[in-house]
Amino acid sequence: MKVKLKRFKEGSYLLEEFEVTLEGNPTVLEILSYIKENLDPTLSYRAMCRSAICGTCAVKVNGEHRLACNTRVESQEVLIEPVDNAEPIRDLVVSHESIYEPLKLNRAWLLPGERTDSITPQRLRVTAHAWDCILCGICNCVCPPLLEGKTFGGPMLLTRLYKILEDPRDSKGEERLHHIKDLNPQECVHCSNCSIFCPKACMPERWITLMENKLVQKGLIQKKGEDFGFLGF
Repeated sequence: MKVKLKRFKEGSYLLEEFEVTLEGNPTVLEILSYIKENLDPTLSYRAMCRSAICGTCAVKVNGEHRLACNTRVESQEVLIEPVDNAEPIRDLVVSHESIYEPLKLNRAWLLPGERTDSITPQRLRVTAHAWDCILCGICNCVCPPLLEGKTFGGPMLLTRLYKILEDPRDSKGEERLHHIKDLNPQECVHCSNCSIFCPKACMPERWITLMENKLVQKGLIQKKGEDFGFLGF
């Protein structure tokens, strides 16, 4: 199998090729491990859980953003690259600050009040998919508004905020909705890239649409017409 690696070294990218001999349909992570253990010990990449839970092994495989640990290669040639929309550090390793910093700045976690409220299984099922997010950042890497540098909060952050917005245990209540308005969910172009490539099927575009509807109902933003200009025709 011919493996092409796009590596970041000393401030620039370079493309290197390796011949890998693995039987069956190996995962991308197995390919990277083989290269590091047998061909080039200097190769740098991230991997922790090996079971699609930690989200650290995100890479581009033949142009598509995937988790290396659960993506199998069936062809005899594969191109592996660092993800888009993230600061490169070394080889396939990129900075995760663009993932964690917005979560910290926007306090994207439950803030319980003095009163102890409970949440029913029925209510929890409403946002069940949003709770499956593993912070891999793939949705942000394929988001056109973020790639264009717009003031959009991004699908990952908005997915995390939606599950809290719908949680009766959160003390912020509708204050969250006013904060979400400042993240400009209306800048979403609804291309569904985030939902298509999410490895955990969290459906970020769905939650963004629901938040837009809530903001429109509250009169916080204007309802926008259909706009498919992101397709380029």
